[in-house]
Amino acid sequence: MEELRSTDILDKEIQNDARKKAQAVLEQGKKKAAEYLDKVQERLQSARVQKEKFYSGKEAKKQKDSDASLPLEKKRFLVSFIGNSIDQAIDAHLKSLSPSRRVELAAKILDGKEEVFKGKRFSAKVNGFDKNEVQKAVEKKLGSALLSCERIQNEQNPDGIILESEDKSVKIRLTIDEVIGAAKDNHYQEMRDALFGGRL
Repeated sequence: MEELRSTDILDKEIQNDARKKAQAVLEQGKKKAAEYLDKVQERLQSARVQKEKFYSGKEAKKQKDSDASLPLEKKRFLVSFIGNSIDQAIDAHLKSLSPSRRVELAAKILDGKEEVFKGKRFSAKVNGFDKNEVQKAVEKKLGSALLSCERIQNEQNPDGIILESEDKSVKIRLTIDEVIGAAKDNHYQEMRDALFGGRL
């Protein structure tokens, strides 16, 4: 009988001890879980802050790049606008000229090139212009050095004159396009100021 009572007491002690250990393990588990959840929250918050910084930085860089490119885009647009306006003004002016004046304009390319054609004789090939007008204009520049004047038809080439020396050593192109190119090279600023009245 005494033996059975001792066994009951031992069982109760074991159960109490097991309960205490289980309670301790449970408390420890809860503590660990809480710590883990806190760390997860910290990581999530840190990740959120980093993402916000990253996207905020990207947005700021995008805005900065955009702000930096605006003056350049504005300048490009202005240069393009001025160039197109000058081209349109030149085109309108050329259309207002008589055929003989257009020929005289092309022949002006010979001015100051006397040394190039000195002592040589030339034949002229005419595209788009009136042959008689060309002959008169070129004879004013070359005199008797003009041997012949022949009309050719080539729609791919601009209106103009090709002068070639008898010995084939010199070839000179007299076209409206070259006149325009030279005018832009030498007088672009003046044309711009004349067109926009110095407002740009």
